[in-house]
Amino acid sequence: MAASSPFSQEFYQNPYPLYRSMREQPRPYWLEMPEDSHTGGAWLLTRYDDVKEVLRKAQDTSLDIKRLTPEAQRNPFHYMLLYSDPPDHTRLRSLVAAPFTQAGVNGVHDMIVRVVDNLIDDLLDCGEVDFVAHFAEPFPVSVISQIIGTPYEDRIKLREWTAILGLAFDSTINDPAMRARGVVALKEMTEYFAELIRRPSQPPGSILQAIIADTQAAKCSPAEAMAQCMLLLLAGHETTLNLLANGLYCLLAHPQELARLRRQPELVDSMVNEVLRYETPFQRATFRVCTASLRINGQEFGVGERISPVMSAANRDPSQFENPDVFDITRKPNRHLSFGLGIHRCLGEKLARSEAHIAFSRILQRLPQIELVQDKATWKPRSLFRALESLPIRLQ
Repeated sequence: MAASSPFSQEFYQNPYPLYRSMREQPRPYWLEMPEDSHTGGAWLLTRYDDVKEVLRKAQDTSLDIKRLTPEAQRNPFHYMLLYSDPPDHTRLRSLVAAPFTQAGVNGVHDMIVRVVDNLIDDLLDCGEVDFVAHFAEPFPVSVISQIIGTPYEDRIKLREWTAILGLAFDSTINDPAMRARGVVALKEMTEYFAELIRRPSQPPGSILQAIIADTQAAKCSPAEAMAQCMLLLLAGHETTLNLLANGLYCLLAHPQELARLRRQPELVDSMVNEVLRYETPFQRATFRVCTASLRINGQEFGVGERISPVMSAANRDPSQFENPDVFDITRKPNRHLSFGLGIHRCLGEKLARSEAHIAFSRILQRLPQIELVQDKATWKPRSLFRALESLPIRLQ
């Protein structure tokens, strides 16, 4: 039975029946959020063509949440690249882009391999283990923290903060206690990065070193510098974590596809692409405010209304994907929208693809015997991320 709303447990465990129902309706889905004093909610766009169009319409929508928030009430989220428009968006993206170019990603390839192999070494003597806790969680935070330049010993603290913030600020979750934990975590993370940025020396080649130099050269403010470091940690950890865990679950839940991948390991990039489509790690894009009247598929959106493209729904639209509910690691073409489009396309796409390629290649090589401990997966109660609670696997 389809879930009745994006607030239900049925939806968290399986959102795709509701997404199908949303796509089939003549109008976009109105997501009511009474706590939002500005608009009362947002329109969710779920059809492939509609999502694609909105992702490209940067000139008619705004992600700048500062316009809705008095300066005294702002926090680091308000200064993040994710919530900015040109020309600030262009300026901030250029400051942190270098490590995420192909050359930058190639430069950390060996480091990523070492992190993966060390984690697999720790798994080899385990009979049963939770893949989420022992691989998917520690792997991406180890990588992104080295790129940012945070101390190695702080990884566990950083993981805890990102986990809390990912849940506390999901707009469909109205849990005062969780929101309170999120406020505390945000304050602690803010103080942590503020202290790091004050240090006179930083790891050579790190984002911290570069962005502090940019601050001194007046290319960004101290608040913007701190916010970009926090954003890269949050985005670089949570989405890759989910890509890895969701990917292994998809393979183990579809043993014929796993067997095919073992026979043809050159399909690993195609497999990663299909995971991104089939179990999209980041379900929907950030809410956009219309700055001009928009007409999308016959629906009028007025100035000031909020809209949100739901990539995970678009990625299963039968008008674009044949047999969209089938997991097929050889799917071609596979023009999923998981990394977005246009000027807001995910900055870390090349890094995420590289991390996934290396991780799954090494897992296939070094863990020839691997299976699910239980058939049914339990997903976290989130609408923003598609995230497994755990993934118990048997290795021997």
